[in-house]
Amino acid sequence: MVDVGPVLVDHRERNSPIPDALVAAGLDVQLTDLPVGDYVLGQGLAIERKGPNDLGASVRDGRIFDQSVRLQSAFPQAVLLVEGEPRGIAEDAWRGAVCRLVEDGFTVLHSLDAEDSAAWIVRLAKRARRAGPTIRTDGPRRAPRHPSAQAEVMLSVVPGISTAMARSLLDAYGSLAAVAAAAPEGLRRHPGIGRVRATRLAEALHGPYVALADREPEPERPARGQRPPRRWILTSPTPGAELQSFDRRAIALRALRSATDGSQLIDGLTGEVVAATGEDRHRRA
Repeated sequence: MVDVGPVLVDHRERNSPIPDALVAAGLDVQLTDLPVGDYVLGQGLAIERKGPNDLGASVRDGRIFDQSVRLQSAFPQAVLLVEGEPRGIAEDAWRGAVCRLVEDGFTVLHSLDAEDSAAWIVRLAKRARRAGPTIRTDGPRRAPRHPSAQAEVMLSVVPGISTAMARSLLDAYGSLAAVAAAAPEGLRRHPGIGRVRATRLAEALHGPYVALADREPEPERPARGQRPPRRWILTSPTPGAELQSFDRRAIALRALRSATDGSQLIDGLTGEVVAATGEDRHRRA
């Protein structure tokens, strides 16, 4: 098994029944002040939980989109856990917001209640600790043999067009040639295709071929898994205090490492939050 440390829980989740459920499942749970997310299940996965009232409020003020950007910039895997039936917001509004997050690469899970949320988090935490995690490789892939699958691949290489969107386009228009004939203006009537995506499809399907030697060089891209660092500016309530700037991921990792000394731990028997030392945790383990 892979030891990825304790499950970190933001202190705002203290009154939720979820932390106690995680302790009952045998997980090492520690309350702390997380800079992003509500639950950190290791260095690669974090969860933002939205209850029935919180989701509507965060959609109305746009906070959920800012949270998603910060979470994705700090962790390779970011999960939005929608709990229960959202209240105080129209169904079309919150479903549209969730669809936007999915399009941006955010993983969204839905739970029935807090108990169901705990079950999801327990399962995700245990999978994060398994040996030999499944990771998509970048090696050569075998070309699909079915012509329809080949058409899906052709469309999905266009920036902004996922495999699911390619299938949706082909299903709606019937063929790759029909998609090309509709581009760009006709495609804008298709759900999820706006001006930018329609233009990109038109350029790929109708643009003149430019020889490799005559093309402008592709812009440099960071290596896979290495993103340009985003930073937080932390201010002190003391007037005139010096501003401190920290990399977001570094903050999360620092919290993960510092949890070995002096962090808060939930007592599995009483449910109370107690100060824990490294020795205490070793004894509890």
